[in-house]
Amino acid sequence: MFAKSEAVPEQAAQTAAGPEPGERPSVISADLEVQGDLKSDGDIQIDGYVKGDVYSRTVVVSQGADIEGSIFANSVQISGRVKGQVEAPKVSILRSAEVLGDILHEVLEIESGAQFQGACRRLDNSRSEPKTKPAA
Repeated sequence: MFAKSEAVPEQAAQTAAGPEPGERPSVISADLEVQGDLKSDGDIQIDGYVKGDVYSRTVVVSQGADIEGSIFANSVQISGRVKGQVEAPKVSILRSAEVLGDILHEVLEIESGAQFQGACRRLDNSRSEPKTKPAA
């Protein structure tokens, strides 16, 4: 009834193993408190509390999360609270967000109901992308 395929067992094994490394975000869970900078070449999802700067490709600050420090990324989505500078070509501030600090961006989206106190400026076009890691 069904034709056998040589690729099926291999595909099943890949699916069971989960996504490739780097495809899933690193998660700071809601019950976790981190003091210090976070640095990743991948994606970070923050559900808990971070006191320090965050450097990553993509940063998602979930509702209920709290960051006291700056965020440097290629894309940032904020639903929680951020007290510090946000620097990314694409920044989205969702309705449940509270941002206290300046935003440097190319594209900025702010949903109705979001709280934002600070200045916003476009990134200098001479910069190709924001710093994702601090200079040594």
